Amino acid sequence: MEQSKEIPENLRNVWSEVWQIFEPDNSWKDDQSKCRIIKEKLVYFSQEHYDTPEHIDKVIKALCRGVSLTQAAVDWQNPHIGDDSSPRKKHEKLRGIQWQLVIAYAGFEITAKGLMNHFEIKTKSKIIQDFINKCNLSSYQKLEPPTPKEKSNLEKWLNKEDEAIADFLGVTKYDAAIINPWLVNSQAVCDWEEAVKLAKALRNVTAHGFLQPTKVGQWKLKSSFRTLADNLAEIMTSGLRKLV
Repeated sequence: MEQSKEIPENLRNVWSEVWQIFEPDNSWKDDQSKCRIIKEKLVYFSQEHYDTPEHIDKVIKALCRGVSLTQAAVDWQNPHIGDDSSPRKKHEKLRGIQWQLVIAYAGFEITAKGLMNHFEIKTKSKIIQDFINKCNLSSYQKLEPPTPKEKSNLEKWLNKEDEAIADFLGVTKYDAAIINPWLVNSQAVCDWEEAVKLAKALRNVTAHGFLQPTKVGQWKLKSSFRTLADNLAEIMTSGLRKLV
């Protein structure tokens, strides 16, 4: 896996290369030949792409939004949520790291849907799976489960039925299917698809307010949130390279 400091720059660089195909802004609206060129690149991801200016404009705008969000997330140094006028509290820093992943996932999902020509409100899991497969990624460096020094706060869930932690976090059965083996059963995440599923699950429990920063700290999830945000950017970088 690439070093974290390289990941934001790699995404920025590949997007710059992609934009050289698109530029100048809005030029595709009046240039049918450019639309055809762009469409021929997009069909790598989906044969359902069209070469109409309206469709090309829709896809490009989705990519612009998606890349901007994920780029902002992985560029975010010392993330925190809270008042800048006073020293940052630990929970404010942890909440910032949580929302770094939320933002990164939003950008990832928008980018994947744009490239895969999937503009429905609900994102089908197969769309994400197919997008990952199209990216031809190198082997995934597995994400080990957290190992908190003090396990008392987690053991009370481990000693109950398997669904206890999922119930506490308010996650769906689909999210629980990825969170439980990793967090409860201490099984490493070993491939890109599972990493994206875990990123989505942690995004959900964060955005819904079920996973509080205190638990992120107690369960030693900080580095995993950072790693998953980087993973999303890495996948996007590989995908965008297919356009250049």
